[in-house]
Amino acid sequence: MTRNLVLTLPGVSQGARSPDGATAVLFETMLGEHQELAERIGEAMQARLPAYRSIPRQTLAAEVGLQVQRVLLSASGGHAEVSGDELAELAKIGEARAREGIPVDDMLRAWRIGVEVVFGYARELVQRLAVGDGHILEFIQSVLAWSDVAMVATAKAHRRAEVAQAIAEEERRTAFVRGVLLGTLPVAEVAVHAEVYGLDPAGEYVAVRARLGDGVHQRTLERALGFGDARQRRGLCAVVDGDIAGFLSEPPPSTVDGVAGFGPPRSLKHLAESYRLAARALMTVQACNLRGAYDIESLGVRAAVAMDVDIGELLRRRYLQPLAAGGSGTELMATLRAYLACDMHVERTAKRLFVHQNTVRYRLTRFEELTGASLHETEVIVGLWWALELSGMRL
Repeated sequence: MTRNLVLTLPGVSQGARSPDGATAVLFETMLGEHQELAERIGEAMQARLPAYRSIPRQTLAAEVGLQVQRVLLSASGGHAEVSGDELAELAKIGEARAREGIPVDDMLRAWRIGVEVVFGYARELVQRLAVGDGHILEFIQSVLAWSDVAMVATAKAHRRAEVAQAIAEEERRTAFVRGVLLGTLPVAEVAVHAEVYGLDPAGEYVAVRARLGDGVHQRTLERALGFGDARQRRGLCAVVDGDIAGFLSEPPPSTVDGVAGFGPPRSLKHLAESYRLAARALMTVQACNLRGAYDIESLGVRAAVAMDVDIGELLRRRYLQPLAAGGSGTELMATLRAYLACDMHVERTAKRLFVHQNTVRYRLTRFEELTGASLHETEVIVGLWWALELSGMRL
């Protein structure tokens, strides 16, 4: 039996002796009326615990009735200890409660409710049968002792089951997120899983990839990106290859305190394209030592610089390596960076570097002498900018 075993399973251990005549009458009467007792327990449970109200009352009474019967038989049989088989059954009860989504606190409250009702019913019978209170003392003591063991056993099993369920759910969510982002999940399954997770199967989402580094708390970064809104499901994420990867119904805030890239809006079945661009944006953000969330459009040509390292290395050898041979490579590179940042305006470059304009002109001329390239040619300017950008990246 399932849902309500936890309330009335204390297989009462009553010491090593059998009950005397008066106590035997008490047990026999309770056994004969065990179904009425079970109905009382079920009603008390549903009145005091909302989690149990989804169980049909008839079903609940039938399940509890079988357990009450077992309790009374165990008590009247004078069992001294809780057996290994009983402990195993208690563990199954705790696991069942966890699978049904009943919180462990409610499960333990339900157990106490069952014990309270059993005791109250026993006291009624003592008065009705004109039996002294002492005849139920050992029974009550046995139920309490058994309850202590049962509550510990079921609670431990419940928590183990909750952990196992959480791990299994995490694995399922990770598999779904990975399948959507990589485009490996069949289209029909995408729609089904989206509805399970409360997502709009026909909606558009942006793929996100964020870097988890030292000192970065996973849940904090997830919330900052927009994954932690408990009131409205905006998307899903998982840890993929050491990064937070997922998708959101709208882009993450650009000011997020982290390193993240995101792609353009796409439907769930075409999200692999967005994820590819999100991963590329993340690589560029990290290479440029930036903070926040960026997409490819906001990063511009720097995304190409970060990705096409082969071309960048050729340009570096062409325009920067000769500068080292002149003995003033660092100084010349700083001047060239400032010159390009100032839109190739000598006067503004001089002000930025706190040097004379002629010093800037001399250094630019020195560059042309060492490289054999003219700063009046567009191709040279583009190649030099590319080489300088690459040299400043962390690749």
